[in-house]
Amino acid sequence: MRSKRASCHSSAGKHESRKIMSHKKPTPILGEHNAKICPVCGKRSYSAGGIHPQCAVQQADAPREAQLKAKKKAEAKKTPVVKKLPQTWTKKICPNCGVQTHVRKRICDCGFDFFKS
Repeated sequence: MRSKRASCHSSAGKHESRKIMSHKKPTPILGEHNAKICPVCGKRSYSAGGIHPQCAVQQADAPREAQLKAKKKAEAKKTPVVKKLPQTWTKKICPNCGVQTHVRKRICDCGFDFFKS
């Protein structure tokens, strides 16, 4: 059984002419005069309104998304970012001063008593 690569060679080993596939695309029958271009994505649209349904949703949601981004950015400026240290099973965080201490330690250096609270 001969492979596809060997199909272009004759049994004598001489190279036969290869046929190259055409890379030309067919021209559209309607042409570009009927083309509706989507104002959001810039691609050709076949819908009645001239805009893709998913692009229409994106366009309608744009003002709301801008408001949400502005609100989120304003809230981020109000609250300071506190870097939390990862808590392990061998350490506990003092609620009074925020220092990590050993789990078995009863009273923190700041004077907080873990067993009374």
